[in-house]
Amino acid sequence: MNDEMNRDTHLSTQQPHTRSTIWRWILTVVAVALFAYQFSRQDFRETFAIIRELPLGIILTSLLLMFGSRISVAARWNALLKINDPKPKFTAILKITFAGLFSSNILPTSVGGDVIRLITGIQISLDPAYITSSLIMDRIIGFAGMFTFMPYGLILLLRSPENPFTAGALVMVPMAIVFSDIFKKLWEWVRKFLHKVVDSFRLWLSHPLYLLESLGFTLLHMAFFFTTIWLFLQAMHADLSIFKVGAIYSLSYIISLFPLSIGGLGIQELAISYLFSSLGNVPSESAYALALLIRLVFIICSLPGVFFLPDLGKNKEKGPNQED
Repeated sequence: MNDEMNRDTHLSTQQPHTRSTIWRWILTVVAVALFAYQFSRQDFRETFAIIRELPLGIILTSLLLMFGSRISVAARWNALLKINDPKPKFTAILKITFAGLFSSNILPTSVGGDVIRLITGIQISLDPAYITSSLIMDRIIGFAGMFTFMPYGLILLLRSPENPFTAGALVMVPMAIVFSDIFKKLWEWVRKFLHKVVDSFRLWLSHPLYLLESLGFTLLHMAFFFTTIWLFLQAMHADLSIFKVGAIYSLSYIISLFPLSIGGLGIQELAISYLFSSLGNVPSESAYALALLIRLVFIICSLPGVFFLPDLGKNKEKGPNQED
């Protein structure tokens, strides 16, 4: 009897997750199709020509900068994990971060990389409570860094001669239709997340230096990343300041945070190409090239994570004081 009840409970909890995964796959296809449709309306041969004609030095420099960005992200999380006793080794956190970055490109969830970081962190004997809270705080600090550029981005959006809200309806209407049942639960998700945020802040307020160190690394990450975008745009003869690049990208970052598609696939490309074209006066073909290049360097710089992915089925290694 108890076994049947447990099985029913397990099935009931699995069904919403399964439905969410199916819808996310559907929206991923929709988003990619929309991006492909918009892309097909441009001179895509010119877009690929722009990518092919990028100087080798720009490509290599952008990859180095993006690796610097990824290492800074690992250092940001490592700073938060210093409240763990014993403190983790940075090399271990670096490997886990790359494994999470790679997994976020292939797992059907917006937090797939965080799940990998949680599991692997537990396997190297980090406190599960600290890991969970640190992952939440890591996202908060990443958002806080982007938020510093967001006011300027919103000013650009409101001053745009085009009506970005009408143009964005092409993307948002199918999202609203496909995800209408999920949007009904959005407030409950926000409420629970805010509760977790408050709990996480309480934990780290007693360690302000670690918070400041983490924020410093997220600013370094942003400097590397925005310089990468700036270099691409300079090579395409689009003259935008790094500050304006950050302001425009911060808006696309917010859009890609919504757990709508796998790894933000399609959503991110639509947001970047539209925003840089409409707010940065970047030619459409160059804006699409930029969106594709950003996705490409993301994937390339996450490839080391393949070698760091653990065997998720193995048991946590037992410490010297653990019993069999």
